[in-house]
Amino acid sequence: FRMSWRAACLLLLVSSSLAVKRGDFKTCEQSAFCKTHRAISASTGYSVDWATIQKDANQLRAQLINDETRLQLTITGLTEGRLRVQIDEPKETAIRQRYIPTQALSGEPVLLAFDSVNVESEHIEIVNGDKQAKAVIHRSPFVVDLFNGNGDLVTQINAGGKLKMEVFTTREDGAQYPDGFWEEKFRSWTDSKPYGSSSVGVDITMVGFRSAYGLPEHADSFALKSTVGSTDPYRLFNLDVFEYEVGNPMALYVAVPYLMAHKKEATAGVLWLNAAETWIDTQSTENSKGLFRKMWNTVVPDESVPNFTAHFMSESGLVDVFFFSGPTPQKVQGQLAMTTGVTPLPPLFSLGYHQCRWNYKDEADVAMVNEKFDEHDIPMDVIWLDIEHTDGKKYFTWHPIHFQTPKKMLEGVAASGRKMVTIIDPHIKKDTGYRVYKDAKDMELYVKRADNVTDFEGHCWPGASEYLDFFNPKTREYWIAQFAFDRYEGSTENLFVWNDMNEPSVFSGPEVSMDRDSIHYGGMEHREVHNIYGMQYHTATFEGLLARTDGVDRPFLLSRSGFIGTQRSAAIWTGDNAAEWSHLDIAAPMTLSLSIAGVPFVGADVGGFFGNPSEELLVRWYHVGAWQPFFRAHAHIDTRRREPWLFSEKAMESMRRSIRERYTLLPYWYALFREHSVNGVPPMRPVFYEFPKEEAFFDTQNAWMVGSALLVHPVVEEGASSVKVQLPANDGDKPARWFDFHSGAPRAAGDHSIDAPLYDAPTPVWQRGGSIVPTWQRVRRSAWLMRADPLTLIVALDANGAAKGSVYMDDAKTHAYREGEQFVEATMEYKSTSSASATFTSTPTGKFAAKNWIERIDIRGVHSHPSSITLRVEGEAPQSLAGWKYDAKIQSLTIRKPAVLITRPYSIDIAF
Repeated sequence: FRMSWRAACLLLLVSSSLAVKRGDFKTCEQSAFCKTHRAISASTGYSVDWATIQKDANQLRAQLINDETRLQLTITGLTEGRLRVQIDEPKETAIRQRYIPTQALSGEPVLLAFDSVNVESEHIEIVNGDKQAKAVIHRSPFVVDLFNGNGDLVTQINAGGKLKMEVFTTREDGAQYPDGFWEEKFRSWTDSKPYGSSSVGVDITMVGFRSAYGLPEHADSFALKSTVGSTDPYRLFNLDVFEYEVGNPMALYVAVPYLMAHKKEATAGVLWLNAAETWIDTQSTENSKGLFRKMWNTVVPDESVPNFTAHFMSESGLVDVFFFSGPTPQKVQGQLAMTTGVTPLPPLFSLGYHQCRWNYKDEADVAMVNEKFDEHDIPMDVIWLDIEHTDGKKYFTWHPIHFQTPKKMLEGVAASGRKMVTIIDPHIKKDTGYRVYKDAKDMELYVKRADNVTDFEGHCWPGASEYLDFFNPKTREYWIAQFAFDRYEGSTENLFVWNDMNEPSVFSGPEVSMDRDSIHYGGMEHREVHNIYGMQYHTATFEGLLARTDGVDRPFLLSRSGFIGTQRSAAIWTGDNAAEWSHLDIAAPMTLSLSIAGVPFVGADVGGFFGNPSEELLVRWYHVGAWQPFFRAHAHIDTRRREPWLFSEKAMESMRRSIRERYTLLPYWYALFREHSVNGVPPMRPVFYEFPKEEAFFDTQNAWMVGSALLVHPVVEEGASSVKVQLPANDGDKPARWFDFHSGAPRAAGDHSIDAPLYDAPTPVWQRGGSIVPTWQRVRRSAWLMRADPLTLIVALDANGAAKGSVYMDDAKTHAYREGEQFVEATMEYKSTSSASATFTSTPTGKFAAKNWIERIDIRGVHSHPSSITLRVEGEAPQSLAGWKYDAKIQSLTIRKPAVLITRPYSIDIAF
């Protein structure tokens, strides 16, 4: 959160009537480079200089030329259907190296030798080594065609001829330069550009696609809109924007320049690796083949082709595009994960419910909140403390009056099986009596002003502040050390961290951020690295949390700002939302966009940060929040208290039901995060991920899948007591089957109007036939206390009478699961072996001695009454099970207390 810098050191009590001040932030017209690139109407005329072609096992290089500039093209083969296309200044003529944010990548991309490179008179054809991707480079005009493994043309680079790179230069006396080339003014600030304007841009076309997704973070629709001719382009420039507007392409807190396009036949993705301010002008069109008719004849047979074009424009950096060939949503997601990494398996508690407020005022307040959750039988895992817990906004300190005994407070919360989180921001109070400030000053760890001598200074919560330079290895080393238990006094292993204001937010700066001509370690200008600053900060925090237990315990960290690769060290929330129905409605599109862009541990603050939600709005928000990956309630200091027990009894009952339902499903959420850590697929995913040929769901944003098994469609409209729901009809090569998750009753595919009264009904959720969902039915006060509890399996049969699923368990806390197979993962399957018999099997792997046993199995879609049920456990005599019940009305079979550990291989034979 942030307030106007005009209040400087004062704590502002912002009323809910305030809204984002658009005038504080640039439009494309006010950005010299965006205005220049967006104005390109004719081809910039680049062609390939055939005489410069060089090739080796996994790279092709050539130079591009037009009437003004010579550039260097490099195409690199990577594993798993990936190609990398880079356009840079030639090293021999560049006066300065362009910044590549390699920290965003999950290590150095694995190279793959090309299968073949054929140079013809007018084009070069490159087939990647795995034959899952192909590139065709056209000589003149310069265009790169990118194909998937099925031979489909899915992406083109520079088909619209918008490639432009302003090379670094030195100022010549008497020469004429465009406006904004050497310096740029915005309101009262002047931005100097010592190397001139260094912008880059090119158009990328997703060929044959009408719909594309990604480019988070924006409070806008999940399916990207056309901005050409209608609005500003989508802007990616991490900013501190409070109470943001819905339906606006303006920048927010996170910048992930990743775009994915999907159609029935294919999915493809592109990643724009650039940490500078970036605008993306988008357009979905139905185009004739036009200029490229000849090259398309063998690829796209129709006379008209739907295209989604994204014109990427960045203030600096280079053209650095990763192409992901797909051809399925899961495959593209895996290719992205291979490139930028995954979220490591989080500690179990972090998947529970989080209670936050700016601010719980003192230790007694914290103890009261902790006790009230128990009194009202509402599970909760984490209590959060905002900036007022500190001594004068000095991080790593505690308020000397309100939080005198932090360890005692933490121990009291931990006695309930719970944790706490404190906020730590990157601005450091300018106070020579503050240890962290003085240390960093003495060690020269701060960002510099444009003169590269004076430390950069700006205003934030403490007043005058300086900003640590996390590109400096010494800064990172120092910061990591501050989380040691003997340095962060009062902290314990049950205290975790929240990084806020890390865009970075500077109340007194241009666009409420850092001056672009500020200098970082190595001489980099802030303009070159702005979007990755927040990530550099939170990765150092993550490493500090890791180091404090010598790598034993899993950290938990929440960050507001993020970039490509943020998921490897932090969860993300959608920032300073408001207690408005429009903000509830936009929560799903925002979290879906982040999820498909590789950032899966996401959520929107329940209730809205600004303003006072009505009881109806708050109850509905709990219905939504319980089904998103990160589940936290949060509120501004100037709002009324809104813990669940402060509302009517029926409202509290409804909120409690939503929270308890979240805890019931924790084994499923935990297994989904395990799945993500292996293959990159997000726990929260678009409906079309699971039903890729169902065009009716390509733009769906008011419903989503939790894993592959559950379809969620909550009520997000004021006054509504029902919701119109569409359930997919086709599940691969068979008809889809659906079951009401709560009652087990079958539900036909197609359109339905579902009753969902505010207080008396749970969130509308359906289980997909063919799935098995593990649950905990004994809900306790926290996730940690449930970790060894028995399991109930919810089995939903598909049209073939089959189902699959898994359950995963480990110690829920440490990294032991990574070594010595200290986990157990049971793969479960139900098969109808004949018209008169079926078998349920469970096959475990791993060596963790889990204590969880199977308490009950509910099987939905069983067409007839069983005659006998037999349990077979490896090494034991078969056992006839008598504790079962069949409900013919809803075709549901319940098997009670098989009482077998998930670590044991077993089968259950059912005779009809």
